[in-house]
Amino acid sequence: MNRSTVIFGLLIMCGAAYLASKIFAPLPVAKPSARGPAAPRPEPAPQVTRPRPAPVAAPVAKSPEVRSALETRFTELREEGRVIRDNLMKSEPKANQAYDNLGKNPEYQALVARRRLLEGTWGQASEAEKQSIVNEVNAIRQQTVGMVLMEISRLNTQPTAQPQQLQLTGSSSSRGNTPQAAPQPAPPPIIYM
Repeated sequence: MNRSTVIFGLLIMCGAAYLASKIFAPLPVAKPSARGPAAPRPEPAPQVTRPRPAPVAAPVAKSPEVRSALETRFTELREEGRVIRDNLMKSEPKANQAYDNLGKNPEYQALVARRRLLEGTWGQASEAEKQSIVNEVNAIRQQTVGMVLMEISRLNTQPTAQPQQLQLTGSSSSRGNTPQAAPQPAPPPIIYM
């Protein structure tokens, strides 16, 4: 169930409980009085009105279903981050370099530190705080994944520098194992006719 369905259901249940309390509430009973001589009443008795209590916003206790949904979503967010990283490492050749580059970025470091702090405070958080933690961890995950994808695309658009390859000759034994460049071929001879 999504969050709006749960909230809508709770509102309907609260409304039904309120209506039931109004319908089935006992009416006030007038105290019996000593009967005296009956005198005609010239004016009718005023209507008895029950005072309505001021609406009080009672804290809505979260049901165990909502609590377990928050726990499940928090665990899913943590696992989604790991799965995204693993998939990027497998599919993108420059993902490791992108993560290394972002590890030096102070903004990325601050986001990761904030996410770890939120994960550490999860166990001691109240129900209201847990919802905000889930929302913030989700936002941080989206930001960091976006930063990684931008870094990967930046790395993919950079031209790759081709290393110079040296041609090895067979006489490398005189200088040890150091590679030597092959001599340039001589130009073809010029023939005059």
